[in-house]
Amino acid sequence: MNMKYLKKLSIYFVIILAIVLVCGFTVLVIKEVDKGTFYDLATSEALAFCLQLGMAAFTALIPYSLSIATFLSFWAMNDEKWTGFLRNWVIGLVLVLPLSAMTYYYDWFIRPQTMAASVDKIIEIKQTYPQSLADKFSIDPEEVLHNIPMVMPKTKLIAQTDSLETSFLADIDTCGLLLSMLPDTLASKAYDSYQLETMGVAYQYAAHPAASEDSLMFIAHTELYRHAITAWETSTELQRHQKEYFGRTLNTICIYVAYILFAFLGYLLRYKPIKNILMVFAVLIAAAWICHEIGSIVQEHAKKLNGVSRQVVDDTYKEIEGIREKERNADNDSLNCFHDNLVYRDNGECPTRENCHQ
Repeated sequence: MNMKYLKKLSIYFVIILAIVLVCGFTVLVIKEVDKGTFYDLATSEALAFCLQLGMAAFTALIPYSLSIATFLSFWAMNDEKWTGFLRNWVIGLVLVLPLSAMTYYYDWFIRPQTMAASVDKIIEIKQTYPQSLADKFSIDPEEVLHNIPMVMPKTKLIAQTDSLETSFLADIDTCGLLLSMLPDTLASKAYDSYQLETMGVAYQYAAHPAASEDSLMFIAHTELYRHAITAWETSTELQRHQKEYFGRTLNTICIYVAYILFAFLGYLLRYKPIKNILMVFAVLIAAAWICHEIGSIVQEHAKKLNGVSRQVVDDTYKEIEGIREKERNADNDSLNCFHDNLVYRDNGECPTRENCHQ
């Protein structure tokens, strides 16, 4: 009986994952067609490129597929007891544990290589890389590419993260030391200007500074500024590496969260009181989604209205310019008429409307 449950869970997962992969690949193809990739490459090469792009996101689709398969499997259980639920849940780990191990390995060791190959292909298609300048200054594009966190090997990413964290902490300590040499006025101004509080530097100052005024100004405006800027740059780079590290473990964590959450959800949905509560949540979620869609529609129409209003303003300016042009032409005609009148009077003739070319 329990092996039947495992077989059912596996079948559901394979079918749903296949559907999700096909849908994802179709979306990629449509987007690449819109971008003109199929015009730049042969059809087979463009399809291979889309497949390459899709492989970079392959493991991100596994938690979604597993969540649906888990929900359907536990929702269809015949056992009413919690012991049966726990027994089936443990048996389901026979699928989940290898799946999470495969996801972890793929995200850490295969996905960086896939992403690097995709980036190379994109650069080749767009032809935006300054190859002549790179050759002139002996810059290796592969070396530049592999210094980006998303395509770094695991050992290099961890080493770079540790090194950046050490450098950041050293800069923070130096900023705190330099801040403690300044009087309250200079220290407070530098603390706010360089946003040292955001970086975690504790505010401190010297009640009786030992250095001269020129030295204090040099510390505040040069040394402290330099270390603060370095700390900010290191912090930004450190966050990029930490985000990539977290991203490579996220899918593995999501597999366990999805399995636990949707197993309980599918099992509890079989009870009528729980079903009614979940129905309320479903209605609220649907209402929130509808509100979001309505908001999007309203915003789209608001953009159109803003476009129309801008067009009205532009057309108004055009009308004003047209009127001014007519007025300038009328003024020129009046000046010409006045000039003709003077000429006729000097010749002893009587000016008429015909003489004025009205």
